[in-house]
Amino acid sequence: MIQAKGITVATKWQKIKIDLSGYGLNSDQKDEVADLIIERIVNRTDQGKDKEGKRFPGYSKSYKESLDFKVAGKKGRPVDLQLSGDMLAALEVLDKTSRSVTVGFERGSEENAKADGNIRGTYGKPTPDPKKARDFLGITETELSKIIKFVKAQE
Repeated sequence: MIQAKGITVATKWQKIKIDLSGYGLNSDQKDEVADLIIERIVNRTDQGKDKEGKRFPGYSKSYKESLDFKVAGKKGRPVDLQLSGDMLAALEVLDKTSRSVTVGFERGSEENAKADGNIRGTYGKPTPDPKKARDFLGITETELSKIIKFVKAQE
């Protein structure tokens, strides 16, 4: 994320493409899988965990002392990336093909910029900081397998 004349812009479009080929899913099932992937990402993030299930790094002292943080009634743990809730609410299905689904944020949106800052650990700085990164946008093979098994069982 880069600050330019007071405007925050992302340097990367934050999205993930999930290969669903080989699972024998119909179009409706792919829609449901995509929705459940988003739900899983949001729920896991709400628990303060990244895409690998590891705890997010803590909030910085300056952020915890900010007016936004105090107004939102945040406490500091868990780090859930939900100051306003807008970023995670903006996570959506971007594309669905016969072989895959893509979920992420609308390109160029403010919420994509927020996600970019969290995922890469930039927070308005030009250089990413892996120690501050909170890479929440993803799903493990185990999580995907459980979702697909659940969707197929609904037939």
